[in-house]
Amino acid sequence: MRQDMEVWKQVFQELIREVKPWHTWKLTLDKSLLPNILKPGWTQYQQWTFARFQCSSCSRNWASAQVQVLFHMHWSEGESRGQVKMRVFAQRCQKCSQPSFEVPKFTEENISRILNNLVLRILKKCYREGFTLVEIPVIKEISLEGPHDSDNCEACLQGFCVQSESGLAMWSPISPLPPTISSPVLGITTETPSPTRSSTGGDAVKKKKVLPRQSFPETTQAESLPTSWSPGANTNFQAERRDQNSFNNCTFYSHTAQHTRSLGMSCSCLILIIIIVIVVKTTI
Repeated sequence: MRQDMEVWKQVFQELIREVKPWHTWKLTLDKSLLPNILKPGWTQYQQWTFARFQCSSCSRNWASAQVQVLFHMHWSEGESRGQVKMRVFAQRCQKCSQPSFEVPKFTEENISRILNNLVLRILKKCYREGFTLVEIPVIKEISLEGPHDSDNCEACLQGFCVQSESGLAMWSPISPLPPTISSPVLGITTETPSPTRSSTGGDAVKKKKVLPRQSFPETTQAESLPTSWSPGANTNFQAERRDQNSFNNCTFYSHTAQHTRSLGMSCSCLILIIIIVIVVKTTI
């Protein structure tokens, strides 16, 4: 567990610094922790998860989905410092006559999911941040059948395992579901806060992005015209052209008639003057 504990500490620091970069938190292992026995100012979080075991005597391997992980958390607001104590309950081999309790081995993915749930509890209980709390389910690598081996479970023998008669909580395995993710190590949304370490992109607290409205220019008169247009398709245009042509023709004919009449009158006057001149000369 010593080597695994370094992984737990590293992942925890990545997660807590993502949401509270200016605060100091420390995760330590404490094998004396007991459920619901808390010091003043401390809060608790329990999770039952999937893990594997190996007997140090016969090298037998087994898996369990009822491995209890217990956390006690304390936050000192004046010092901006927090503490987390952790205990993982062991199991022993059911085949050996005098087996010792073995420490479970977790996948890195499940470590990340468990610690994501822990960080969410810290934000909820220690910082009193308001959001809907949603449990991130752990991944069960295999399907397990049969009852829980209470006789070889450390938590059951101490009287507070989920499967024991005096257990204080009930839990049923949940098939793994993809949690809501928004950052490489932690993502929290106000609707479904579900951070994971293996996720991508975003901030610690994911907010809905309001996309700016794209402004479009108003349609101009030129843009409102049809793409293809011909005068032949416009009957009003044709009527207007016909009316204009008729008016021009009438004006032309009117000017021609007036010019003809003026010319005729001029000729008549000239002839009349010539006749008068001839008559006068004849008379003299």
